[in-house]
Amino acid sequence: MARPRTFDREQVLTAATDLFWRRGFHATSAEELCQATGLGRSSLYNTFGSKGALFSECLARYLDATAQATAEVIAKKGDAVARINAYLTKVIIEEAERSSSGAPSGCLAVNSVAELAGDAENAEFLAQVARDTDARLRLLTDLLRAGQAAGEVTSEVPAEGLAAYVNASVAGLRISAQGGASLARLADVVQATTRALRP
Repeated sequence: MARPRTFDREQVLTAATDLFWRRGFHATSAEELCQATGLGRSSLYNTFGSKGALFSECLARYLDATAQATAEVIAKKGDAVARINAYLTKVIIEEAERSSSGAPSGCLAVNSVAELAGDAENAEFLAQVARDTDARLRLLTDLLRAGQAAGEVTSEVPAEGLAAYVNASVAGLRISAQGGASLARLADVVQATTRALRP
């Protein structure tokens, strides 16, 4: 009779995610994962199958959490640009909080794309991020299109293009925060981005 698992899966995933976030997929070793999660190698592989499968689950969990947080901010009251401003402001507040607490900065998804672009062996990880990006772009496009119809958002650029611009701004904010940009400088980026959306 198999022994029941005696560990908390969510805690293991949190520890593994933190390590992958700090080190990257390739640089994270099985030994480091065992140390971070408190699991032996056999328990780790019996539970998750492989380092890649563990990373995929960590990435999916991270993407689901960020997608939900984004949707909640976008759904709040206010005109379209105000909601985009709230979304971008949330990003820089998160980065400031991570920096002050010693948590990994930036974005696990952005980091993964930068690390694994062109890595055919791990293309499924990039596909996970691409699916998440597509969903976020649809959400932003719908908001910005409604804002254009209401006269709140410039119509000089299609809503799809503006959504891509906002999404690129988020990635830029995350990377700038990793590079040590100050909160004031990140706030300037938010202000410039939202100003560009106005008619």
